[in-house]
Amino acid sequence: MDEIDLVLENEPFEENNFNLKIFEQFTTILSKFSNLKTHFAGIQNDIKLLEKNVKREIKKFKKVVDKKNHNKKNKKPSGFAAPSKVSNELCKFLNKDIGSNIARTEVTKAIIDYIDTNKLTLKENKKIIIVPDEKLKILLGFEETNNEPLTYFTLQKFMNKHFIKQTSNEEL
Repeated sequence: MDEIDLVLENEPFEENNFNLKIFEQFTTILSKFSNLKTHFAGIQNDIKLLEKNVKREIKKFKKVVDKKNHNKKNKKPSGFAAPSKVSNELCKFLNKDIGSNIARTEVTKAIIDYIDTNKLTLKENKKIIIVPDEKLKILLGFEETNNEPLTYFTLQKFMNKHFIKQTSNEEL
């Protein structure tokens, strides 16, 4: 045999070996690529899920904010916060114009400030019992012969006579 024949005989064997190595490398790379593709698909699903959750939370938050803002808009005061006509006697006590419309909350605050300024609370029980001076007794129509003491809780009952109720014709 010639040298050339030996080289030719050996070539196919090496070529098969070479082709096998390349095939294995392609298979490995394709496998890695497939795994990478699967991993990216998982990440993409996670991102979509996160986006969905964020949108849901934003929607909930907007609902709460809109509800709060809706309740605040164009809401005129009612109940104790609604201004109403008060007696001339109460207007004088509060140094307001006669015939003024004043909310009960504002009147209560002014009377409590008056009580605090003039120290008209019982020393042993400052938070509950009020010891009215003559000016406050006259305003509230409070008589010390009453069985019940004057307290912050009963203050509204004594102030009630100073709030003039409007009839339905006056409201229109």
